[in-house]
Amino acid sequence: MSAACSIDWKLLLEYLKVFLSWPVIVGLCIFAASRRYSEEIKALINRIASLEFMGGKLVTQQEKVEAEQGVDGSDSIAAPSVPELEGLHLSPEQVVQIRNLFAAEGAAARIWEYRYMNYFFAPATQHALDWMISLNAGTTRNAYDAFWSPRVPAAAERDAMIVALERHQCIVLDGPAILVTDKGREYAAWPERRILSVVATPFPTT
Repeated sequence: MSAACSIDWKLLLEYLKVFLSWPVIVGLCIFAASRRYSEEIKALINRIASLEFMGGKLVTQQEKVEAEQGVDGSDSIAAPSVPELEGLHLSPEQVVQIRNLFAAEGAAARIWEYRYMNYFFAPATQHALDWMISLNAGTTRNAYDAFWSPRVPAAAERDAMIVALERHQCIVLDGPAILVTDKGREYAAWPERRILSVVATPFPTT
């Protein structure tokens, strides 16, 4: 009788070792969590757009929408506007100080945007801006295509150059005319302007 009892205890201990092992405990926890948070898990799965196994990157629908908005929207950094100060009870000195503060913040934002444009603009885009400025009176789309077709044969690339300059307010399109803005001239004359998208190499402009 005592031997049978000892055998039963041994079997019970073996069963406990199996049930208390970490794979079983983890599995039970996962099962319980999936039952309790089933709605949240479904919502997360619905938001998943893609999964890159090699890179280990999980892309959700929200990230995809934000990326699309970044492509469709303007890449330029809008300078903070000066608020209406006339309705506030401020001394003339305070008004001047606040306006100077906003002007300084706007200048800082513009510098960071120009540094970004150094990396963002392709060499051909940079040279196209210089070419437009050298014309003084502006140009047209037909003249632009005629001049840049031998240098940039792909029409899609020439279009991308115009789009990049327009999105950063370096040029404006007025019907067939292409006009360089004050911002475009300011960036072109900026002392820290560089071609950093690739290693700078001589580019034919004549």
